[in-house]
Amino acid sequence: MKDLHSIAVEADDTIAAVLNKMAEETCKTDPGGLNALTQITTAAVFEQDEKRYKVYNTDLNKMEAMQLGDLPVQAIALPETAVFFERLAGCKTSQESQLSGKLTDYFPVYFVAALYELQSFALRFNASAYVIGGLTRDVLRFNEKYTNQVGDIDITIEGDAIGFGKQLSENSRNFTLAETYPDFGTAKVRYKESLVFDLASTREEIYSACGAMPTIISCGIPLKQDITRRDFTVNAIALSIHALGTVVDYSQGIADIKDKVMRVLHPVSFFEDPSRILRAMKFATRFQFDLSTETRHLIRQFMRYGDLHYRGGGERIKDELKEFFLADESTVKSHWVGFFLETGCDRLVNMDRCTEVSKTQKAAIGQRFSDQSAALMTQHRQHIRAVEAQLTKYSDPDFLFLLYLCFYFRDFSDALFEACLSRLGLTRAQRDTIVQYRNHHEALLAHFPVLVDHASAVDIYELFKGLRLVTVAACLIEYRIQAPACAEKIIEAFILFKRKWEGIALELDGKDLLELGVPQGKQIGECLTVLLHAKLMGRVRNRMDEIQFMQKKLESTKQADNANKPAQEKNSNNSGKVGVNDVL
Repeated sequence: MKDLHSIAVEADDTIAAVLNKMAEETCKTDPGGLNALTQITTAAVFEQDEKRYKVYNTDLNKMEAMQLGDLPVQAIALPETAVFFERLAGCKTSQESQLSGKLTDYFPVYFVAALYELQSFALRFNASAYVIGGLTRDVLRFNEKYTNQVGDIDITIEGDAIGFGKQLSENSRNFTLAETYPDFGTAKVRYKESLVFDLASTREEIYSACGAMPTIISCGIPLKQDITRRDFTVNAIALSIHALGTVVDYSQGIADIKDKVMRVLHPVSFFEDPSRILRAMKFATRFQFDLSTETRHLIRQFMRYGDLHYRGGGERIKDELKEFFLADESTVKSHWVGFFLETGCDRLVNMDRCTEVSKTQKAAIGQRFSDQSAALMTQHRQHIRAVEAQLTKYSDPDFLFLLYLCFYFRDFSDALFEACLSRLGLTRAQRDTIVQYRNHHEALLAHFPVLVDHASAVDIYELFKGLRLVTVAACLIEYRIQAPACAEKIIEAFILFKRKWEGIALELDGKDLLELGVPQGKQIGECLTVLLHAKLMGRVRNRMDEIQFMQKKLESTKQADNANKPAQEKNSNNSGKVGVNDVL
């Protein structure tokens, strides 16, 4: 793109200062009043590390709208040779390809039938509609039939999405209007109770702060303008419905799919929504893609300057982090987890600690994560995979997410750990799992060698009772790194516990023991433990066995006690109750 205006600045100049300088230059070059600051025509340029960097006024305006004018211009600047600027020059025209005539080769028949009906309606009412996002991306990525169940489908309307949905439901027997959301210009329609289409108007958005939800400032804008607000080029490819089968690509996302690259759409993207950083790593892991040079640079710049205005954490960060960590174990995942740690992206969990504590306090709080935590997260996928496979029958959908959080928070100071949890917004159960691992992993690791040498039913039960699956799994992975053969025996013992003894319960309770003659107090609990151990060892199987076991214990203890007492003491103490220590 040819810049109508270019001004020289310094890398450390603030965005606000650069915009003021641009305004002054515009007044000089455009005394007639044309405001070049509203067009992509003015570039700020500077030299740094023997490279020439550039940033456009439109991106600087977005930053100022988010109250980020105090940040240096280099926070969003890119090398002038970046592919991004070449793409920007050609974004006004789309690269089109065709899937027409092959739709049933790529999509399920029932979905294609819905598309044809939508096409008929769109042509009838002169509407432009597109399928944009993961569905289109994945078909182009695999170049084969979409095998996943088609669920909710995002449809973008170049106009009024709510009006489109209402007219569609009024003129079709197969489509019904489910919901409308006037504040967001969106609607939900159902097709034959088998598909759900989420309709959204093309729109222009503005962000009032870093990480805030966007505010819609206009709807029904041209598609090529709507595309630029999205996250990555591969997610901005549109399958036309009105010209069914035509693939519209304004951002060259198809080329990036072929090159296996995740590329951000504009330099301000991560300041608008920092969770996109985690989304980039999630997709790179899932698709085995790389991150473009510009995307990596912008991630590092956000992590360098973002903490001045962004607190981190919240629902979107948690959700993206969860999906990232839930990816299957692979070399690619280990690579991106390493990138996540090396670039400081882990601070997205809680960036308060970077700005609100002094250097002295930071030293007292301690390092974010230890070298051992980093190694567990990046270098031992074979052990993670092995333990996960052996425990898969007992694991839950959050297994890998919680496992990685346990490793990450393993050596945090208590103060820093609590601060991070308060920002991340985990459920009580998720929080309790991580806390349990932090509190018990050292003791568990110390007990594992003992269990290898002597693993009775009672020993196994007492070690594992009350422990969550992820707590044990995380410790097993650590132990497996040190002693693989011994760890296999511990895994076998844990599986035995899960299969036979985790849910074991007595039929007698404290009230029953009182009736049998056990004194009230802590003795009740201790006697119940003795009885439970007897059940673990197979000495009792049902309620009658439990009663007889306790009766025999009480009677034998009473006889032994009476034999050792003077005759007068036996005559004066005829209550029939015995001490629990004698029973034990």
